Amino acid sequence: MEKTQFTREFEDFGIKMYVLAILSIISIFTGGLIQLAMFIIMLFALGDIKKANLEMQNEKLENFRKYIIYAVIVGIVGAILIIAIIAIIVVLFFVSLPGFTFSAPITVSEFQQISPLIEILLLILLGGLPVGAIALGLLVMAWNNFYMFLSRNSGLFPAHVAEKATEGAAKIKKSYLYLLISLIIGAVLVLIAFFVYPQIEAIIIDFIEGTTPSVEQFGGLIALFAIPGIGIAILGIASFILMILGYFRLSELKHL
Repeated sequence: MEKTQFTREFEDFGIKMYVLAILSIISIFTGGLIQLAMFIIMLFALGDIKKANLEMQNEKLENFRKYIIYAVIVGIVGAILIIAIIAIIVVLFFVSLPGFTFSAPITVSEFQQISPLIEILLLILLGGLPVGAIALGLLVMAWNNFYMFLSRNSGLFPAHVAEKATEGAAKIKKSYLYLLISLIIGAVLVLIAFFVYPQIEAIIIDFIEGTTPSVEQFGGLIALFAIPGIGIAILGIASFILMILGYFRLSELKHL
């Protein structure tokens, strides 16, 4: 029996999900080139979804594709703006300090000169975090739409394939949700760091001078940042595992 365009496109989508699962594992040991390759493959996968939906015109399937594209646009524009602002501020800062050079190790005077720049960068980072939150929120919405499409239209696929694919979409949605939660926690930590920066600055100066900061002050800051930091790390690992498992589940679509 000849396969329909819908079936062929979803098979191609499933193949690309398998490739993404493998590349996700490889990315543990490699750098950014793998991430770039995964980004390009995902864009081609969205092309498969667009072709598969030409006749069906399913709203959930179209929203899945559109929300991912919107997330990419928000992420790219936000990253460009933040990088440009940081670059301008750094250049202006060092222009205002002619002849400034770092000694090895850095002196208290040198640190105090760059300390205002650190505060400004914290503020910029805090302003950029909502951009990341918007992008991740769009990704959560995208995969939720795909999950809803698969769960409501499971009859279009063999039962075992539909079950695995639906599970995969749910896992990837949860993966991005974990990243969104960790980003929110990170934003709170950056906000705290901005407001308690004088205490952080004092501790750094103590270390530069070779003196030991008070146990209460040092221990308090460690507790303040370490516990949420561990939570962020756990959420990040869980998100990564869910992402890989989700891609593998979705790759079952290649067996249509």
